[in-house]
Amino acid sequence: MSLRLFLISTFLLLTSLSFAQDEVRIPNIITPNGDQVNDVFSIRTSGFETLTCTIFNRYGEPVYRFFGLNGNWDGRTHAGIKVSAGNYFVLVELERGDGTVETRQGNLQVQY
Repeated sequence: MSLRLFLISTFLLLTSLSFAQDEVRIPNIITPNGDQVNDVFSIRTSGFETLTCTIFNRYGEPVYRFFGLNGNWDGRTHAGIKVSAGNYFVLVELERGDGTVETRQGNLQVQY
């Protein structure tokens, strides 16, 4: 293989790779039943400095809100009451280091 062909193929390979810096993983189910498997809802991110997560019930009422990249939810309201099994809506506001804000959303199912 000639050096020119090697350089061209290497360039094409490098330009086709994806280097995603901003990643957000929002789980779609939790089972807060105490078995230590999927008991807690948490969002995994990279490329962001802060986050705010609000969880709404099917009536659009907020049932829980947490702040920070290490925040989580155990299926209880701020008053400590277990939420009902069912579907919930998740709204996440993320802020980058340069101050730009991005919003993500998802559905979350709570099962016991």
